[in-house]
Amino acid sequence: MNFPMQRYNFALNCIFNYLSHRDLCVCSLVNKNWCQNVKTNIWNKPDFITEETTSLQAFQQFLKVIETIASEQTRSLIQIIDVSQIQESLYETIDENWLLIIIQRCPKLRSLIIRDASFLTTTSIRKLCSSLKQPHGFLEHLDLSNSKNITEITLKSLIQNFPELVQITLDNCSGVSDSSISQIIYYCHDLHTINIANSRSCVTDTSIFAIAKFGKQKLRRVNFQSLQKISDNSIIALSNYCKNLVSINLSNCSLITCKALESLLTANKNTLEELIIHNMRSIPILESSFIGLLIRCLNLTTLSISLGYIILTSFVNHFSLGSSSKSPPLYTPKFSGNDARLILDLFEQFQSLQALLLHNVPEHTSTEFLWNLFEICGRRGNCTLKDVKIYRTSYESDFILGGYAKVKQNEINQESVNNFNKNHSNGPNIELLLLEE
Repeated sequence: MNFPMQRYNFALNCIFNYLSHRDLCVCSLVNKNWCQNVKTNIWNKPDFITEETTSLQAFQQFLKVIETIASEQTRSLIQIIDVSQIQESLYETIDENWLLIIIQRCPKLRSLIIRDASFLTTTSIRKLCSSLKQPHGFLEHLDLSNSKNITEITLKSLIQNFPELVQITLDNCSGVSDSSISQIIYYCHDLHTINIANSRSCVTDTSIFAIAKFGKQKLRRVNFQSLQKISDNSIIALSNYCKNLVSINLSNCSLITCKALESLLTANKNTLEELIIHNMRSIPILESSFIGLLIRCLNLTTLSISLGYIILTSFVNHFSLGSSSKSPPLYTPKFSGNDARLILDLFEQFQSLQALLLHNVPEHTSTEFLWNLFEICGRRGNCTLKDVKIYRTSYESDFILGGYAKVKQNEINQESVNNFNKNHSNGPNIELLLLEE
């Protein structure tokens, strides 16, 4: 065998990823090396979706195995546990010690995903906190999205057991508050990703100030989507302290204005790769100065924006970044094909953009929008745009003429999008999506 053993094992694991558990068990009988690779593959991320049993039953069996049968060497192979697909039934429930069993019996666990898990309760967290003698030193990623049964106090107690966290997701989590966020960011010194989206009225500027103060240079990704009480003051503070952000999501934040966005872009223009700023009520339009800063973000690969934000005037006549213009007229939501071309010329300035998400695209938008986009991508060899998602709300024609109504041939609709993708296989892939209101 000419391959070094490390490369050989890597190739084996790549192949094993495509095999079922039944086939992997057969492969484990080949020789000792294959058996070890199979064991690593199976135990690295246990799969609770099987043909023979329900996911709940498979998870209960897993808990029993790691508690009573599996050796320490085997348990040390477990790095990722995802229980988001497991749901209790009327007749079957999960033992309240499940969280304690996982944390105690999986010493090298790095990622714990408890998204949408109704069995994550205050009682299960208290059992863990009262029985765990020392903090878990390996867990790096914790996802508590849509956890409805935990309180602020229990969330604080839970986080104290995981000081090495680098990524935490608390999207729509019931225990999120200014106090709990402040304690999390203070206790987890290496945190680089924090998602507190959809916490709505539970999170104010106090949380963002704490994130800015204690996150500083380590923070890389923030998701503040739909936080209705955060304002420019805290976002500007964030830009003063955190200057290496890679991803920023401020969509649906109603109080944040262009002033705060410009501060963020100025501080993070050399590192920013993803910017999501659609549906921000305090920004009916984007100032030309902001667009100029946006174009200077040379590493930007993903941009999500509402089409109605854009001011065209200062970029219609010239695209010079240093140009000055006086009060350009506002962009009107109903635009012609020529106006669409100007918007596309604007996006042509982004050298690294790979994904473009356009929200609130108006009715009767011309298909010339698509053709111009293709021309731009074909004309510039360094254009990297691969995916375009166009989000629209319900149009009048949907209600007047019905969902399957025939619209004008030169307007964007599902048929024109399909034809574009079919006829331009080398261009960006375009999706037209109905955004539910």
